[in-house]
Amino acid sequence: MFSAVTVVTAVTSGIGFLLNSAVLYLVLSQGRRRYHYLFAGVLAICAVWDLSIFLMMVRNKHVHEVEAIGYAMIPCGALPALIYHFACCYLNQPRKWTTIIFWAFAILGIIAMLTGLAGRIDGVFHYPWGNIFRPDQKLQVAFIASLPFWYLATLTACWLIYQAYHQEIDPIARRHLLYILASLIAISLAIVKVVVVLGVQHGFYLTFGMLFNDISAAIIGVAIIKDRLFNITPIIKLGLIYSALAMLVIFVFSFSEHILASYVAERFGGHSEFLHAIAIAITIAVLMPVKRRVEHAVEVYFANKKLRF
Repeated sequence: MFSAVTVVTAVTSGIGFLLNSAVLYLVLSQGRRRYHYLFAGVLAICAVWDLSIFLMMVRNKHVHEVEAIGYAMIPCGALPALIYHFACCYLNQPRKWTTIIFWAFAILGIIAMLTGLAGRIDGVFHYPWGNIFRPDQKLQVAFIASLPFWYLATLTACWLIYQAYHQEIDPIARRHLLYILASLIAISLAIVKVVVVLGVQHGFYLTFGMLFNDISAAIIGVAIIKDRLFNITPIIKLGLIYSALAMLVIFVFSFSEHILASYVAERFGGHSEFLHAIAIAITIAVLMPVKRRVEHAVEVYFANKKLRF
């Protein structure tokens, strides 16, 4: 049976994946400047991180899968360099050598982990709330040693945004900077989830870490829709509706299928075709009322925008 920590973390990470993917779509669909692509990279890594944790939670009973998913998260080591590079680019403050140093450190760290030079994943931690991949002692030391790099890059980016916020005169630009600052702070706090792979068994650290990822993506999404952050205006109603619904279908179907496979198949037995049919029925039951609500919300939003402008 799944623990409360596992279920809540699966839900928060699943929501985070949907939010980051939706905002990523908005940024890539209309952004054409360099900082758009850099921030899209930040969102993509956060989405991968969310998806990895989601899969790790719904497949928590399968130890070998948990261990394999841990390797999929290694490229997330590029996130601090991406955040710093984005901040410099967005503020039009080229800091060439500092950016190169951060990127070199990130790339070398990823290569060291992928090749095993920095250590390897060696099984899983069996905590009371569930399982999480276990780095060997060498890789744990590498994780701890990388934390100063993580905070140096992300907090420096936050400081640059904060300084620009206080120097900016235009109220809209100030509001945009405040949104970005709040989002980057949330991402910086999300690193708290790493402690569970260092032998700390309190699962709420993982849950809070995934929640901060959700908050970061939600802030940027609200900023884009409400205040046209990054000069992006979501004008394609049907694309917005059906992109959200498509991600919801994937999430609900996958989650319900895994729950059914874990509980029904193991406890009562059952054929995979029957479980697939039940998962599809659950997805349809959830999707139809949500579809009407999403369509109504989008229609109301664009009607208000039309009246306002």
